[in-house]
Amino acid sequence: MKHEAINNARRKINEALKREDEKIVVGWRPGVDEKREEGDRWTDSTGTEWEMKNGFKQKVTKLQDAKTPWFCPVCEKAMSHKLDTKFWRLRGKCFDCVIEDETEMVMNGTWNEFQKQTMRKNYIAALRDVIKELEHGYEHISSPEFVYADDVKILMIEKWHVDIDQVKKEMLEEINRLKELLAEAEEYFEKNNG
Repeated sequence: MKHEAINNARRKINEALKREDEKIVVGWRPGVDEKREEGDRWTDSTGTEWEMKNGFKQKVTKLQDAKTPWFCPVCEKAMSHKLDTKFWRLRGKCFDCVIEDETEMVMNGTWNEFQKQTMRKNYIAALRDVIKELEHGYEHISSPEFVYADDVKILMIEKWHVDIDQVKKEMLEEINRLKELLAEAEEYFEKNNG
């Protein structure tokens, strides 16, 4: 009787398995079989952004634009020189391409003008940085305090009494003077074709 019950159970299991074999199962996963072209960007079901680049799908990160590419976009050589990263950030190409460009400028006589333009751009950027720094200081200025403490307690607080209104007035004058210089430099830059 036990063997008969076991055999009946096995028979029922085998019949059920045979019925499963006869079924046709069809499935589809979105995004798996889609063909992508070079430069395509898409977001998958989890919210991750992807891009097709050089024949491969690559994850797009928040710092994507800060990454140095593996290959120069101009000459397509590997960016393996120690100065490639620096020149990628400055000029958007590898060190070798920058050297070729600068050599060409020296040969055709445009190097001096390029240097002048670069110095003007740097001057304007430095003025903007100083103005931002002074404006930030103007907004957050307060009387200086020095706290002297050891590991256990505060020993002394030294408070300086400074005429904050006078300091703010002088800072505002300097900010306005620098803004005038910036406007003059930008106007000169525009008149002289960059």
